[in-house]
Amino acid sequence: MTTTIPSRGMRNNNPGNIRKSKDPWQGLAEQQTDADFFVFQSPIYGIRAIARTLITYQDKYGLQTVNDLIGRWAPPNENQTNAYVAEVVAKTGFTASQSVNMHSYTDLKPVVKAIILQENGQQPYTDAQIDKALVLAGVEPPVQNLQQSRTVKGGQTATAATVGVGVLEAVRESVDPARDALLSIAPYLDGVKWLLLSVTLIGIGVMIWARIDDRRKGLR
Repeated sequence: MTTTIPSRGMRNNNPGNIRKSKDPWQGLAEQQTDADFFVFQSPIYGIRAIARTLITYQDKYGLQTVNDLIGRWAPPNENQTNAYVAEVVAKTGFTASQSVNMHSYTDLKPVVKAIILQENGQQPYTDAQIDKALVLAGVEPPVQNLQQSRTVKGGQTATAATVGVGVLEAVRESVDPARDALLSIAPYLDGVKWLLLSVTLIGIGVMIWARIDDRRKGLR
C-alpha cells in the first residue's frame, strides 16, 4: 500500500501555503512552528484563507480573470506563473482570460481546489471540508431543493403510510439503507394495519438516518 507523505502545507493546515504576515487570520494555531508560513488550527481555516485571499484580490484589486488572480497568487519572482495558470485552467475548465466571480460558489470552489492540488501535489480534503471553509469565507453553496432531500422523502413516506395513500410509491422513493432494513421484516407482519405501521416506521427511519448521515459527513 502506497502512503502519500503530507506536504508542508498539509502539515501546517495551510494548503494554500500562505506566508506569514500581519494579517490576523481566523483559526491560527497558538504555536506558529513554521518560520515562513502560517499554521492553522485545522485545514478548514487554511482553506478559508485561500478563499478570502481570492475574494480580496477581486474586491480590492479588481482582478477578474484566472490569469490575473493566479498572477498575483503565484507571482513570477517566486513561481512559474504561466505553468501555474495552465494547471488551474486544466483543473477548472475555465480559460485563462475568462472572468470569474469569487463570490460565486460555482466559480470559487474549483479555483480553490485547483490551488490546493497545485500547492500540495494532492487533494486530500473532502468536498464537505471545502464547503465548510467556503461558508466560513462567506460563500454559501446553492440551496438544496428540499423536495429532493432524503429527510423530506422520509417524511413523505411516513405521511403516505399514515393516510393509507400512495404507500407503494412512497416506499419505492425511500432509497436509503434504513428502508431496506425495515422492509426485510414486512413479510412477517400481520395484516394491513401492521404493514402501514411498518411503512410509517420506514419513513421515520429514513428521516433519522439521513440526519445522522449528514452529521457524520459534516454537512449539517
